[in-house]
Amino acid sequence: MRTLNNSGTGKVITAVMLLMLFCSFSVLTLDGQDVTRPLSPQLDIVTVDPATGFAVLRWLPSSSPDVGSYVVYTYTGGTATAIDTVPSPYIYEYTHTASAARYRSVTYVVAAIDSSLNISPLSNSLSTIWISAADDICNGTVTVTWTAYENQFHPGNNYLLHISEGPAGSLPDVTLPISVTQYLLTGYDPETGYCFYVTATGGAGELSSSGRACVTTGSEAPPAWVMINAIQVEGDGLSISSSYDPATVMNDFSLFRFNIGTGSWDEVASSTGSAGRVSFSPVQADTTVVSLYRAAAVNSCGIAAAVSAPARNIVLESSITGTDINLRWNRPASGWSGLFSVWRDTGDGMREVAVSLSDTLWSDDYTVFASDVSAPEVVYRVTTEDPDAPAGIPPYLSSAASIATSDNVFMPNAFTPGSADENAIFRPEFSFIAGDYDFRIMSRNGALLFRSGDPAEGWDGRHNGRFMPPGVYLWSLRLATPSGETVVRTGTVTILP
Repeated sequence: MRTLNNSGTGKVITAVMLLMLFCSFSVLTLDGQDVTRPLSPQLDIVTVDPATGFAVLRWLPSSSPDVGSYVVYTYTGGTATAIDTVPSPYIYEYTHTASAARYRSVTYVVAAIDSSLNISPLSNSLSTIWISAADDICNGTVTVTWTAYENQFHPGNNYLLHISEGPAGSLPDVTLPISVTQYLLTGYDPETGYCFYVTATGGAGELSSSGRACVTTGSEAPPAWVMINAIQVEGDGLSISSSYDPATVMNDFSLFRFNIGTGSWDEVASSTGSAGRVSFSPVQADTTVVSLYRAAAVNSCGIAAAVSAPARNIVLESSITGTDINLRWNRPASGWSGLFSVWRDTGDGMREVAVSLSDTLWSDDYTVFASDVSAPEVVYRVTTEDPDAPAGIPPYLSSAASIATSDNVFMPNAFTPGSADENAIFRPEFSFIAGDYDFRIMSRNGALLFRSGDPAEGWDGRHNGRFMPPGVYLWSLRLATPSGETVVRTGTVTILP
């Protein structure tokens, strides 16, 4: 079967033929010749070539015996507009190369013309399927919509949605009921071209196809990862350091805190990232309570596109048992493998006093450092580093635990002169800086063996350069406290063998 394409002379040919038909009708009427209009053809199929966008029409011929040609029309609002003539009674197909089916659904009709130039009534109308695709970069979806297929002579059962993805080729066809005219593509790759066309199918196989609709998905690719690397307590607030995949084009981030009361994640801060780093300062952060936080990259629609694993602020707690200061704290995340350090400030700044702790419990003996205390309280902090954090990220820093100092004097009850450990010297330990100091050691019969006015100086167990024998010795202490009180103490100490 031969196919005729639309040409620029189609409308001129139709107009001439209509003029000839009018003149002929007048003549034939006067001469008594044929004025009977031929029967209408039946428009059977209207489809679109997805590769070209051309509309293809096929019809069943008029049953009148003297049909000489067919006229093809577009049909809108009850008005038929001739687009071309098929000058053969044996050609029942036409390809409309200038069809607007690429941009909208187009309705067609055809008519037959007999040898006496009588024109049949218009055929039934059929419309092309028009498909469109819209990219939603905020939700990472493409919405594909098409006009319904309607043909009473060839009812449809299903649609086959054909999808191609960039240079990778075609994805599996999607089969949809004939009542469905929309499809949502999810989980697409960003900055990738997707093309779609749909085919109505029925008992006769493929009935009608749409043109092709193509989109290039948005370039707002979410980061491959987002991490919270450190939460630091600063005064009464928190500073949270995060990192993310720098390959993303997203640079808006939000911080969320878990609300135990509602079971929801509440946004508590927002920030702009740069070069894979972003920091937050959450509002109304209670540093005395362990809270869960997570960071998220936010797309241009305000939707969290990539979310970090949750992390906790570290809350440090303290208690006192005798002269031991007991510390305990929480891990910043489940399965945390980082090691902890304990820092202590006795009045001259934080100093690291314990390192590489895997446990979350630690005790400090006050008597060991009491003489170094120059402030009304001793302050502790705990730190730990994320082993996966990029270079330059600060460590986690806990809340502060403070121990109020008092005017206490700690006296050992035994020592070992000449030993290699710190128990070789006998001296008082203070929780303050002592003033007006007098420290004496006597034998049991009252002989003075040692005397010092320097709180840092202790007795090494010698008198006149010789070590005293093991046994019990007497001591006396008089000093002034920072509060102005004079402390006078006496007691005994044993020299161990």
